[in-house]
Amino acid sequence: MITTIADHLPARWRAADRGFSLIELIVVVGLLGLIVLVGMPALDDWLERYRVRSAAQNLAANMQLLRMRAVSRNRQHRITFSAANSQYTLFESDGGGGWTQLEPLPNTLPQGVTFSSTLGDPIQLAFGGNPDIAIFHPDGSVNDRLAQDNPVFLTNIRGEAFRVIINQVTGRVRVLEGEA
Repeated sequence: MITTIADHLPARWRAADRGFSLIELIVVVGLLGLIVLVGMPALDDWLERYRVRSAAQNLAANMQLLRMRAVSRNRQHRITFSAANSQYTLFESDGGGGWTQLEPLPNTLPQGVTFSSTLGDPIQLAFGGNPDIAIFHPDGSVNDRLAQDNPVFLTNIRGEAFRVIINQVTGRVRVLEGEA
């Protein structure tokens, strides 16, 4: 006669090997469904906030990249914004008055995230007299439109905003939450 490990377990443990009843399974599935139903709105809010925060951080990182490239290559770099398409593109000066695009495609903001000048208003970008352009200079400075008193806001469909500000003299880029 062959014996298994289960044959040597106490009787109270072997009785539990019979499985779950249908009622127990229905109760567990119902509780899981209730937890998911209650948690979905909170997850949706978190996802919308995550999208706008990550878009602002990506924009700030790209601006910082342009500043570092402008200093290291001793050439102007620029970022152009298309508020209508929720996109921005990075360029490097070729030294002769032309510009070379640094990436093959424009950077597109996530769905539901837009540029704005103040909370909820469409942005009217005008950088130092050049609409929709911010220029980073070889000394690390940037033209006056991106000074701290006039940041670029990114807002989501719920109205939550993050602002990307840059110090005009040093070129330091920061991301702050909210309008004020």
